[in-house]
Amino acid sequence: LKLSVAAFGSAASKPSFWDIAGLAPNIDYLIIMSYDYHVRSSQVAGPVAPLFGKETGRWQDDITSNLRDFLQYIPAEKILLGIPFYGSEWQISGETPGSPTFPSSGSTATYKRVQELLQQRGGEIEEGWDSAAISPYIFYQENGENRLIYYDNPRSLSYKLDLVQQLNFGGVAIWALGYEGDQSELWQVIESKFGL
Repeated sequence: LKLSVAAFGSAASKPSFWDIAGLAPNIDYLIIMSYDYHVRSSQVAGPVAPLFGKETGRWQDDITSNLRDFLQYIPAEKILLGIPFYGSEWQISGETPGSPTFPSSGSTATYKRVQELLQQRGGEIEEGWDSAAISPYIFYQENGENRLIYYDNPRSLSYKLDLVQQLNFGGVAIWALGYEGDQSELWQVIESKFGL
C-alpha cells in the first residue's frame, strides 16, 4: 500500500489546506499540482504551468519557486511533479500573451483540442513560445474575436521532465489522462526521458 497526497503548487509557500511538514514523514508521495497558475477565470492570459517568471516579475508564481519551498519540507524522492495535458483558452483584448481576458471567456483546452485546431486551421494560427515561462501558446481569430491558448507540448514537457530527473524526484503525475486524445507525442517524450 502506498499513500500519496496531492497539493496545490503553492501549498508550501502559501499554507492553506495542507501542513506539508506534518505530512512529509507520513506519506509515500506528494503530488505537486504544478499547473493552474493561470486558469479560465484569470484576468490576463498566461501560462498554465510556467517553469519560470516569478523572479523577473512576469508572473506572481512559478513552478521552480514553489519547488524550492517544498524541498525544505519533503525529500525529493517523495515528490511527484504534476504535469498538465491541457491548457487554458481565453478571448483577449490584445494580440499577445499577458493581454487582458474577457470575463467568463476562459475554458479548458485539452492537448487534443489544441492539436485539432492546429491541424484544421493551419496557417491561420500564430504559434509562439514564451521563453520566460518555457511554454508554448497559440493565437488565432474566430468570429472577429482574438483567442489565445497557453498549453504544454513535447518541448515544454521535456524541460519539466529534465527538472524531475535533475532533482531526483519520484516521478510525475498527469492531469488528466485522456486529454491527449489519440496523440502520442507527449507519451513519447515521457518514454524517452524515463527509458520506458
